[in-house]
Amino acid sequence: MLVAFTVLDVSKNTYEQNGAPRQLFMGFGYNPSLSELGERLDILSFFSWMKRMQKENDCTWIVYDASGYAIVNKMSPKNIEGLGRKPTAQQILDVLVTEQTRPKRAEVMKNCDLRGLYLLKAIDICEFSNPQARYVDSRKVWREDSAYATALDFALDYVDRLKVENPRLVEAVLRKDANAASQLYLPLEISEAIYLEERFSVRAKFGPTTEQFFDQAIIGATAELGMPYQTLRCAIGPRKPGYLPDENSIRTKSDDKYVRDLLRSDASYKSFVDQYLAMFRKTGESLEATVSRTKDELQQRVI
Repeated sequence: MLVAFTVLDVSKNTYEQNGAPRQLFMGFGYNPSLSELGERLDILSFFSWMKRMQKENDCTWIVYDASGYAIVNKMSPKNIEGLGRKPTAQQILDVLVTEQTRPKRAEVMKNCDLRGLYLLKAIDICEFSNPQARYVDSRKVWREDSAYATALDFALDYVDRLKVENPRLVEAVLRKDANAASQLYLPLEISEAIYLEERFSVRAKFGPTTEQFFDQAIIGATAELGMPYQTLRCAIGPRKPGYLPDENSIRTKSDDKYVRDLLRSDASYKSFVDQYLAMFRKTGESLEATVSRTKDELQQRVI
């Protein structure tokens, strides 16, 4: 079985892979500030790696929009506890979908819709064609594809066993006081990897180093199913991962003065932005010009 934990080093602009996977995915989580502040330009840090790996290895990507998982943190744990001690995956998904449709969750779903639009625009900026990159919305998967429920049934059982066999790993992912709803995050993450392998033959997950413990659980689960699997991770730079909220960063609604002042006052952040935008820079273009152009391009789809 092929297993790799590879950290991509953007500072050295180099990476190594064990077996050069041909189908990969990355999951993008929730940002509650999209409607107010716009998308973070830093999300392109991940797409810069996708673009390079596609170019060098002719790989294909699934851009998995997991922003819909945010509903797990919004809902009352009583909604899950009411299902009993051992609910089925379909029962859980029905509750999550129902919660997403509640009027009081409209703002959450608005930000999820925006995340989808920004991800589609990032794919355009990379000039990926089909099948080089494909966008998949977790909300649509939950509602329409029973294969995800099958994967979740396995993941729920696997995590129950993991709590006994490797409690430290579970505690590294979930707080000890995690309620019945928030405990779903780990099995949901495992399920997406299994589902994407079965549906699209994706056998590698890409993400930031902050996801290392999720990756370990995924590797264990896929190994138990006999799936050859790899995880590749990149450093996040001087900010939170680019799909999360971080107001001290460049956003699509940031004005030029804010961007200019931020880049001039924070050398480490400027270096990070310079590195990931190298894949998108036009000949002779300054960093500030590249920032302004890509920021506007990323915003265009949602205006």
